[in-house]
Amino acid sequence: MKKNTVILLVVIALSVLAGWLIYSKQSGTINETLRDFAIKDTSAVVKIFMADKTGNQVTLEKKSPDMWTLNGKTNARPDAVKTLLTTLKSLEVRSPVGKNAYNNVMKAIAAKGIKVEIYTAEGLSKTIYVGGPTQDQLGTFMYLENSDTPFIIHIPGFDGYLTPRFIVKESDWRVKTVFRLADGELKSLKVTDREREAAIYAIENNGNGTYKMSDESGNPISDVNQDKIISYLQFFNSVNYEMEERSLNQFQRDSIRATVPFRSVTLIKNDGTSTTIDLWRRPQTATTVNKANEAGQPYLYDIDRMTARFEGDTNLIVVQYFSFEKLFRRIPDFTNNTGVK
Repeated sequence: MKKNTVILLVVIALSVLAGWLIYSKQSGTINETLRDFAIKDTSAVVKIFMADKTGNQVTLEKKSPDMWTLNGKTNARPDAVKTLLTTLKSLEVRSPVGKNAYNNVMKAIAAKGIKVEIYTAEGLSKTIYVGGPTQDQLGTFMYLENSDTPFIIHIPGFDGYLTPRFIVKESDWRVKTVFRLADGELKSLKVTDREREAAIYAIENNGNGTYKMSDESGNPISDVNQDKIISYLQFFNSVNYEMEERSLNQFQRDSIRATVPFRSVTLIKNDGTSTTIDLWRRPQTATTVNKANEAGQPYLYDIDRMTARFEGDTNLIVVQYFSFEKLFRRIPDFTNNTGVK
């Protein structure tokens, strides 16, 4: 009797052990699926859609290995695309979210999380919900679509959380390019500075490596120094704006739009693409650094920055005098009589 009891107990124990092993194996498989956040081959990604709970959303679409479009309208910042793809490839689970924190984490992601859809040529590959940082700021809460299991995600070797890399504001994805002019690429250039004499002129490419100039009335300018023009055009190789204008109130914005810009530049390339930017004196704002001179007298305007707008765009942007002042020369600066200052 005792022998049969021992055998029965052994059989029960082995059955329980076998069942536990099978369950563990199955659970491990499920967990591995829930933990699979990384996109191993980011070169296969052709589209990324991201949206937050406040209505911001962006769609990035791959047109070539080095060019992605933003919401089907313009190019997306290459540096931000590279950072995002690198992030998606490097995601690793640091640990699951503890039971005590589970409800708070899921509620926070539901209220303020970012939805990230990653597509390949075959269609939707993965959807990740991105939350905020852990208390130590070294991990980021995330979970996958069709899962209710959140994890703490990190990138090994990176000290910080990852939420800021998932940019959902369209304005933050825009390439801040104003002018990108390669050598010999210019067809024509018109520069207007309404506050100085002899500061409205046009430069045209003759097509043989030389350029001609004309004044405000279209009269040709004689004694033009070709080397000075070529040197001047180098300033247009890389000109960027600083940021979108966010410091002005609506009254200030409307006042600017209703006045004639004191400066303008229109650049046309040989391929026909044209860029026109208008510039206005920028009012002093709370973020203005230099508000008064050494005698304590306040400046009438921001002396470091101007407000600007691309032709055909209602959005106002901010540009620095440091980047733009060199673009505004006077006609005598291009002749053999006076050097470029």
